Amino acid sequence: DTLVLPKASSVLEIGPGEGDLLPALAERCTRLVALDNSPAMLDIARSKVRPELNVTFIEGDIHQGVLDGQYFDVAVANMVLHHTPDPAEIFNDLSKLLTPGGSLIITELCQHDQSWARKSCGDLWLGFDTEDLSYWAAKAGLWDGKSLHLTQRNGFQLQLRQFYKPINQQPI
Repeated sequence: DTLVLPKASSVLEIGPGEGDLLPALAERCTRLVALDNSPAMLDIARSKVRPELNVTFIEGDIHQGVLDGQYFDVAVANMVLHHTPDPAEIFNDLSKLLTPGGSLIITELCQHDQSWARKSCGDLWLGFDTEDLSYWAAKAGLWDGKSLHLTQRNGFQLQLRQFYKPINQQPI
């Protein structure tokens, strides 16, 4: 909510899951793309968005080049990184898609020791240290922005992080 976006902005959400964020994102921009590699999840997400909100749903993987030639003012990855084999690569891919001055918003679990989450939830990672996210962002040419850490009732801690592409850095 504190990220100020011009109305004529473009937003990408990777791994929108069931689409809970899409309606709120769609109200803040003129172009919203939801990218997921699961057709079933895209169908669920699509059902939560009113057609007049004009969300484009794309089935595919960010590494497949399905977004080549497109640039976004904001990219959102909400609870996605702990399901990916190489989170650092996600930072690289998303950095290339951001316009200069664009923001990458990451919501992710803080590092934890709840190994049951691997089997029950399909987690590949048991959360992340904040330093890891900052390191991967810096390697991808992104700078640290605002951050917020929240403790959940179930004992997990979440980190909400903003990284941004410097204005003097052109899209790759």
